[in-house]
This record gives sequence, structure tokens and C-alpha cells, in this order.
Amino acid sequence: MENRMLIKKRNRNNIYKLIYDFKGISKQDIAKILNLSLPTISQNLTELKERGLIREDGTFESTGGRKARVICSVDDFKVALGIDITRNHISLVLIDLKGAVLYSRRIRLEFKDEESFYQELAQSIYDFVEESKVQPEKILGLGVSLPAIIGEDGKTITYISVLPAPDNLYYKMKQYISYPFQFFNDANSGGFAEFWRRDSQEPIVYVSLSNSVGGAIMYSQSAYHGMNHRSGEFGHITLVNDGRTCYCGQKGCADAYCNAKLLSDLTDGNLAEFFKKVDRGEKEYLEAFEEYLQYLAQLVYNLRMTFDCDVVLGGYVGSHMEKHVGRLTELVNQRNPFEKKGFYIKVCDYKFEASAVGAALHYVDDYIKKI
Repeated sequence: MENRMLIKKRNRNNIYKLIYDFKGISKQDIAKILNLSLPTISQNLTELKERGLIREDGTFESTGGRKARVICSVDDFKVALGIDITRNHISLVLIDLKGAVLYSRRIRLEFKDEESFYQELAQSIYDFVEESKVQPEKILGLGVSLPAIIGEDGKTITYISVLPAPDNLYYKMKQYISYPFQFFNDANSGGFAEFWRRDSQEPIVYVSLSNSVGGAIMYSQSAYHGMNHRSGEFGHITLVNDGRTCYCGQKGCADAYCNAKLLSDLTDGNLAEFFKKVDRGEKEYLEAFEEYLQYLAQLVYNLRMTFDCDVVLGGYVGSHMEKHVGRLTELVNQRNPFEKKGFYIKVCDYKFEASAVGAALHYVDDYIKKI
């Protein structure tokens, strides 16, 4: 027989998750959906309300009897911090239990393995929390997004080349940061954020098109990490035999043809300006973008053939692709022997700071599972 405490905990979690998923729900509907008795529902609602996790927000329209009360989750009862660390800047976000961004900030800060960097990083985090006016005791933790392959412990870096980070980066940062924190791969974090926003639980492949190219394979709220935590390294798929040199030292990698800097470097590092020129029809930029799309189409086609699911474009370039996904889809369909009118290429929902949001969401996800 299942332990009574386990049954009670499972019922409480199921009740909370149902309230969490609805904008407002009645006690009677909770009982009907979960097939639980009203006394069991009432007992759990009282406990959840006392803890501050739920609240009552008015009443539903009467259907003939007493009006049912509207029960909602308190989305800012707990919050989580996320930070995306790149070579030249950091991005900070504060999210609530629904993954909504309550506050964000991007700060120019060049990564250096020096005490001054770690001090400035910590100060930036504390200033950010103070500016956001959040109560520190509400913070579940700090998710740290890095362009690196992270070990299963969330502390170990097994491979990094984009940043000049030391092997013991976690322990150096720990000397300055008082919040509990973990490391997460930046592309996996972006993919996790995108999957969190989708109504469907169908798998997706997420492609992060930033100053380096990465990705994630997402299914059932989880990422497939692979035996060595190197899955989703789409930037190192070979697109061109003996082609351009990649930062990894190999030739012809997708990163060398699909990273965002190839476009932003044409407008002094301003990617938004590049897309403005494309939208204005300026020939030089249209031609550069068309060449970029040809290579990106080959990468997306390879992923579609391999995983047979939606491919979501994220990262810096993905956030600007809304107007151009039709042309990319056309190029991919030309290569595809099975789908000549496929609409399996999607643009990211999180246009900015997806990696920081995804890193923070790991703390939210863990918290909700344990309620």
C-alpha cells in the first residue's frame, strides 16, 4: 500500500499544478478534474493558502446556486534569478513562478579571470536585486548560463573555448556570490525556456544563433544531454567539407557559417541595424543575408531529417527572424524530399535573454515539483 504521506504530497502537488495551469479555477472543478473529495480539496487549499502559494480572486458567475470562488496561484510568491555570461557582457533577469520576466538588465562587462571581474559580477547581481525591489528571501536561486559544456553536477565545466574561463570557475564565483547557483549550458537553457512556453509537449529542436551556434533537443520538459553532455552541439556539424575555420579548430563547421557575428560585423556589431538594412532592401545586406540563409537552410534541413520535429530558431538572429522565416522555410523545403510545403520552422517566443530565463527556470521547475 502506498505510504499515506506520499499520497498526501502527490495530491497537494497535483492540486497546486492544476491551479497553476489555470488563470482561475473553482474548488468544485478541481475535485471533478482530479477525482478527489471536496474535504480533501479543502484541506489542501487551506494549506496552500496559508503558505502563500494561492489566493482567492473574486467569484465565478452563478449557475443557479452559491457562487464559486475563483482560486489562483500567487505567481510572485517565489522568484528566480538568471544570468547569461558572455565574453563582453552579462544579462540578468528576474522571473516569477510562471516564467514571466519581472525585471531585466544587460551590462557591458568583459570576462576576465581576475578578482576585479568576480567582484564586479557580484556587485552587478546585488545591485540588480536591489533595483528590482524583490525581497531577497523570495529568491530560489541563481541560474548561470555559460557557452560551455557543463558536467552533471552543475558546477564542473568540461569544455569551454568561447570564454577564457578557468576550470574552477564555480568555486571562484562562490567566494563572491551568496545566492545558491548552478551552471547551465546557454543553448540548453534557451531551449528549456522555449519549451516551457509551448502548450504542446511535442519535442522540439532549438537552434541558438548567437555569436556562437548551439542548440538543444527538448522533450517532456527535459533536454536530451547525451552520454557526455554534448548533445545539441549543432554548431560543430560539418556544413562544408574543408570549409571555413571554426573557433574549435576544425573546418567547415556550421558555427563558421551561421553565427550572428557574420551579420552584425557588417553593421559595426549592431545586429538590429543589419536587419533594418535588409528590411529596407539594401542590396549589399540582402545578398549577405541570402548567403547566410542558404547555409542556415542546410543546417535546419539536416536537423529536420535527423529529429523529424519542429525546429525553433533562437539566439540573437532568431529574435529577428519573424519576417524572414518564410524565405528560410522555402529554402529548406527545396532540399526536403518529403515535405514541399512544410511549416516546421518556428521563431523563438523569448526574443531576448532566453538563456538567462532558461537558467532561472530550472530553479522554478524544481520548486514546483516539490510543492
